[in-house]
This record gives sequence, structure tokens and C-alpha cells, in this order.
Amino acid sequence: MAYILSIPFGERADAVQGCVSSLETARELFERFHSFAPPKTLRRRCPRLMPKVLVNLGELRGLIYRSDKEQCGRPRTFIHFMETPPLLASDPEGKQLYIVGGNYRVTSRGIEG
Repeated sequence: MAYILSIPFGERADAVQGCVSSLETARELFERFHSFAPPKTLRRRCPRLMPKVLVNLGELRGLIYRSDKEQCGRPRTFIHFMETPPLLASDPEGKQLYIVGGNYRVTSRGIEG
């Protein structure tokens, strides 16, 4: 299902304003990437700070993901190989993955770089 994932900031007024601006930017990118407007926004709690120590798992050479890009409600599987591979790392407990570095961007054409 297509949606924007919003991570709540908290109660501070300046954080709420930043969130509104970020949500608008996210909606614009979603629409460029998917070729249709996001039908909804989901809110989920998630730690936003990267741990000070990560375990290097290796180079992230590619991604396989499922998306309804350009076909709302009809997801397809996409494979993307990274030209400049970022590192794939985890937290020391092995419970959260992180993509560190690389040279890629998300555009209307998909994931480039």
C-alpha cells in the first residue's frame, strides 16, 4: 500500500513546524516517484538517532523492493544496483539496519546512483 511514513517529533512548537514542512516535501517526492498523490500518511514511532557505534555488515550492492510506482494499487518488484555502494550496517544488538553513505537520490525515474 502506498503512503507517507511520518515519524512524530514530539510536542515542541518548532519541531511541529519543521514536521509540517517536511511532510509537504515528502508528499511532493512521493508524487514525483509514484506518479500519483499519497492516499494517506501513517504515523509510527521510531528512534531517529543513529547509534554512536555501528557494525559494518558490508557494501549494499543493490536493493530489491516492492512498490506501486506508476500503478496505484498494483505493486511490482523493482531491483536497483548501486553504482556507488553505501555501507550496510546494524546497531550493536543486530536489531536495526542502517544505510550509510553512498551516492544516490530518489527521483521521478526511481532510485538513481
